[in-house]
Amino acid sequence: MALKFWVTTPFFYPDMSRPWSEVLNDMISIVDAAEDLGFEGVTINENQFQNYVTNPSALSFAAVAASRTRRLRIVPGVVVLPNYNPLLVASEMAFLDHLAPGRVGIGVARGGSRYQLDRLGVDPAQARAIYEEALDIILRGWTEDDLSYDGRFFSFPPTTIVPKPATTPHPDVWVASQSVDGARKVGQQGHNLITAPNYGTFEPHGDLEALLASFDEGAAASGKPRGETMVLRHTWVGRTEEEALQYFDDVLNEYNHYLALVRPTGETTSREARLAAREAGDKDEYTGAIRAGRVRPENHTMSRDGLYEKFDDPVLTTPDRMIERFKGYEEMGVDHLACLVAMGMPNSEVIKNMELMAEEVFPAFA
Repeated sequence: MALKFWVTTPFFYPDMSRPWSEVLNDMISIVDAAEDLGFEGVTINENQFQNYVTNPSALSFAAVAASRTRRLRIVPGVVVLPNYNPLLVASEMAFLDHLAPGRVGIGVARGGSRYQLDRLGVDPAQARAIYEEALDIILRGWTEDDLSYDGRFFSFPPTTIVPKPATTPHPDVWVASQSVDGARKVGQQGHNLITAPNYGTFEPHGDLEALLASFDEGAAASGKPRGETMVLRHTWVGRTEEEALQYFDDVLNEYNHYLALVRPTGETTSREARLAAREAGDKDEYTGAIRAGRVRPENHTMSRDGLYEKFDDPVLTTPDRMIERFKGYEEMGVDHLACLVAMGMPNSEVIKNMELMAEEVFPAFA
């Protein structure tokens, strides 16, 4: 199967002096361009209480995207399941599936940052167990009538999701994982995998191969059909290398915002450490990191020299080298590539870059 291209709506809001409605309109224009330019789908970021990702509801924006498009596939996510009642998530996704039959899926996770969990009263140490119970309820609720549940975190009498999803048996589920153990478990469960660099941009070569190998091992051991894989990459294509690096400072700024939320608790120089499950850390580590909703970015620096040779992500390069990199992903078994293009650049330039990618890169994967 040829690699399919998606685009991400990141809702990155570094300049909070701008009206947030402008960010919203920018994201809508990305959806419209993706529909027109032949992207396979759009993934919709969600996060609360800060300006790194300022979209409080991926499900709500998915409804907007569904109403504006006719062919684009739409995946709200990742939705951090411990933040929600799973019956409501199942119900809203069923609604979306009727709004865009067969075109919607959902990305789910336990939560990679404790910042939101702390503010919603969720114990990060229990997030994994809550997530697993919630996903079980969602999947069963889509297909069963009068489902009753008596779990550790959720209990309810016989309940039926009305309406049920339009898609049989249910919309696609994409499970987010950035660790080798997590990816192996996703493969064992027969789910689709959605993944990104565990500690933001600037992922060394070899990490993705190790993660996908773990996913494939899990799928093979389970005897279940292998799920599909979606990989997020920060991308910018230029007709020359200089043009491709024009907005490097914006890429670096987005990376430093991400690190301020992730708060690595140990070394990340080894592959083993980068691909281990992230620990929740101490909530006091966020003291001073976010004030009035504004993330105070870290101040890591990176050289733009030899970027393509040193890192598998970001992919800021010319069309021919971008094709070369993406063909390598195809050979690894990557099915879908989610391109994060909007990293603080003017939105008009983001749309132009999507157009250039569609013109120069897509034909190689037709």
